[in-house]
Amino acid sequence: MSTFETRLSTPASCHITLFHDPTDPCTWVIRKWKKGLFGRRLELSQWFNTKEQAERFANGLIEECEKKLRVHG
Repeated sequence: MSTFETRLSTPASCHITLFHDPTDPCTWVIRKWKKGLFGRRLELSQWFNTKEQAERFANGLIEECEKKLRVHG
C-alpha cells in the first residue's frame, strides 16, 4: 500500500491536509499549508496516534480559518 494525503479544508487560503501511511497505523499527520508567491509552504505539521485525534485537531484548525475568513473576508 502507498501513503496518501487528503485535503480536509475547502478555502483556498487555508489548505489543511491529513497524511497517513497505511503500513504504519500509528502515523496520522495534519499539515497546514500557506499560499505564497511561488506556490504553497508548510506552516504547521502535527503528528497524532489515531485518526480521531488528528481529525479533531484538524476541525479546530478549519474552524479557526473560517473565522478569519469571515472577519477579513
